[in-house]
Amino acid sequence: MKNSFRARLLAALVLGLGISLAMAPGVSAVQDVVVSSEIYVYIADPGETLALAAATVDQIEVTASTVIITMSAGGNAVTISSPGRYRFTVTGITDPGTTCGSGSSTLVIPSQSVATAVTVDPSTTCPSGGSGGGGTPAASPSPSASPTPSGSPTPSPTESPAASPTPSPSASPTPTPLALVPIPEVPANPTTAQIQAAITAIINNIAYLQAELLKIQQPATGAFTYDLYYGLWNNAEVKRLQEFLISKGYLASGLNTGNYYLKTVEAVKAYQTAKGITPVIGRCGPKTRTAINADLGF
Repeated sequence: MKNSFRARLLAALVLGLGISLAMAPGVSAVQDVVVSSEIYVYIADPGETLALAAATVDQIEVTASTVIITMSAGGNAVTISSPGRYRFTVTGITDPGTTCGSGSSTLVIPSQSVATAVTVDPSTTCPSGGSGGGGTPAASPSPSASPTPSGSPTPSPTESPAASPTPSPSASPTPTPLALVPIPEVPANPTTAQIQAAITAIINNIAYLQAELLKIQQPATGAFTYDLYYGLWNNAEVKRLQEFLISKGYLASGLNTGNYYLKTVEAVKAYQTAKGITPVIGRCGPKTRTAINADLGF
């Protein structure tokens, strides 16, 4: 009875937040294909709003401390700027290095030949003073055994620590939000960055509540027992579905993000076509779940 009440309460919260999100601009920041002149994402830890220049990518995920960008195969480069002059740590590819300017820092993620998930972590601030600062990552860190979060003790601002010895504990991507984050207050005449920061915090909280709701509704093992569909985000059951589709060759490796967007819709359609399931709409409904469960031996 207690769990039933919790489920209804969490469902109501998720629905309420979802309505607010649907009415707000900038939701394209988490969809499969992003084509925008400029978008902003807010990272709760360290409390920085990052600007992403015009880019076409498969997907963008925002966690409490990182941005995870799934690069399109053969797509264009992605440029990320930090007005707080944070130095970025990059995993998933060779770290291209952070350029530390006098008013902001910049990271340029080069084009990838295959779809690649790249995790970006604004871990430490650039050295103070000067406009240089690690445009090219060093093969090994500076003579100091461990990099310092502050740039002042560093003798030269051009010495950039390598990606691996980052002092941040969040170098590994954490798709599931760790906790609810405060939603920034939006003034009467907000800027685009302030609106995007509030939206990003709401998205994080929706994902957290969805994860909590899923813990009550269904364990992440066994047969699929309820429908999955476009728009679900950071969902453990969607992640299981994607892993199944990857194992059968319907979805590209690395796209088991837990987000049910265009790539997953197309993969489900391909599976439905192969199994003779109609209509072919890309929703994992009762017929599709029955076929998948049979393939899984349930």
